[in-house]
Amino acid sequence: MQTEVAAQAISDPSMAWTLVAAFSIAFITIFALIFGRYEIRLRRLRLIRDYVKTFPVIDQQEDSTSPSFEFVRTKYAADVRGKDERKSEDWNEVRSTESIVKEINDTIFQTRFFLNRGDLRLLAAALPYLFVVMTGFVLTLSGFGCFDTEATCLNGTAFNLLTVGGMQVSEQASATELRQLAENVLTVAAITFVGAYLSSLRYLVQALAVFDLNGYTMIRQAAMIVISVLASAALYRALPDLSAVQEVVSIERNTPIGELSSLWILLALAFGLLPGSVLQFILVKVGSQINWIKQSDNRFIEWTRVVPLDAIDGIDFFTRFRLEECGISDVQSLATYNPIMLHIETPYGIYQTVDWIAQAQLCCVVGLDRFLLLRQFNVRTIFDLERALKQNRSDDTDADRKAVDAFDRIYAAVLLAPTGPMKHVQEKSTAKFLIPGADGQIKEVDAREFSIWALTTISETKEMSSRAIEHLMDWIGDDLHVRRLRRLWNEISSRLGQLSLELTPDHKIGNKTDDPAQAD
Repeated sequence: MQTEVAAQAISDPSMAWTLVAAFSIAFITIFALIFGRYEIRLRRLRLIRDYVKTFPVIDQQEDSTSPSFEFVRTKYAADVRGKDERKSEDWNEVRSTESIVKEINDTIFQTRFFLNRGDLRLLAAALPYLFVVMTGFVLTLSGFGCFDTEATCLNGTAFNLLTVGGMQVSEQASATELRQLAENVLTVAAITFVGAYLSSLRYLVQALAVFDLNGYTMIRQAAMIVISVLASAALYRALPDLSAVQEVVSIERNTPIGELSSLWILLALAFGLLPGSVLQFILVKVGSQINWIKQSDNRFIEWTRVVPLDAIDGIDFFTRFRLEECGISDVQSLATYNPIMLHIETPYGIYQTVDWIAQAQLCCVVGLDRFLLLRQFNVRTIFDLERALKQNRSDDTDADRKAVDAFDRIYAAVLLAPTGPMKHVQEKSTAKFLIPGADGQIKEVDAREFSIWALTTISETKEMSSRAIEHLMDWIGDDLHVRRLRRLWNEISSRLGQLSLELTPDHKIGNKTDDPAQAD
């Protein structure tokens, strides 16, 4: 019987067109992703080469290449092995700018043709995804002739244990009820597949934007689609009538089969668009009945929210959307991102990315409230604060030192100011601030009184206040991400040279004399 149905389905012109359409969609999806990866690699390798020619990536004093740059270069050349690289990989060897440019040109030469070895390996790893997508679209696009109860489109493999197994129906209505149940289950599966396919496209395009499209990514998305479809179909079999869930009663197996509710259509789409939501849905429904599942401590959720990218000066809604494609969803993600990689993977210049990341690092270490306050005092980035607090030089006069120390005390008042999150977290927490009282006894105080005590403690003398706030800046700036950005800042500053330090006076403009005395 099943052999006859299969032969009839293959000979059916509509089924043949369904197979062609399903294969075309699956193949075009994979081909477009792999070709996009090929184009992105070539374009960004050329950008990396131009960056090397423009900005220094080698520290002449330490005879080492910038680690930030090496991470970017190897990301786009890790799966391409050159002849010299296969023979020796001595990363301790000091290389010149010309040799780095030559290595990048070799990588471009090896990947200049589409469907090279790397592309073919990715295509082979994408075969499971192609098969899953094709099967899902066959399920979604077929069945247009199923309105007749005698139609064979739901015969054969459609009547299996997943769709109709375990049902108890009367003999008179068995065919109609089984067909209705199978149609509902397959409809839920098809809608879930559509959502899962769209979710996988979104994930794969995002991976493509950051050049993270690899074999594992394709296999993972194929597995997520299968898991979402099978789990939602099984969940519909268990809970065909969602109103029973609200009543918290057991659902009998002989629940009448009827029209598929619009709520299940929405749930099926949501289960596909949000991978893992099926399991979360089940846990939410049964979580109150199970006491051994670890619950989350949500007391401080209102005051532990992520800081949006809009808080950074220069980032609007459209820029935020573009950065989110690179996996940068909040200020903390931006603060830890490689500035060179952000420049290469987005249309924004290196100076712009450095400025954004420096702002984000300041926001992360002082908090959003103090970050916005410091901006009103002309401190926008982590390096602005470092300059403001650690500007003492050996050739400064006493008047200069007094002025700098005065600014240290001003910024100390801002950095130790009580903030909204600080006040409310202290109110909800069982931990309290403890300070010594006037009588020598330890007492509990609120956030405002604690901040006043802290500022008073470090302000016994002007010298002590200045040294304390500089000590604060020492550990604020002693962070790996800040160090990386500081090195890049210094490398670019040194390349810009002395002419970038100040404006040339009008009487020196156009003076080409080599004698400094005459120029003055």
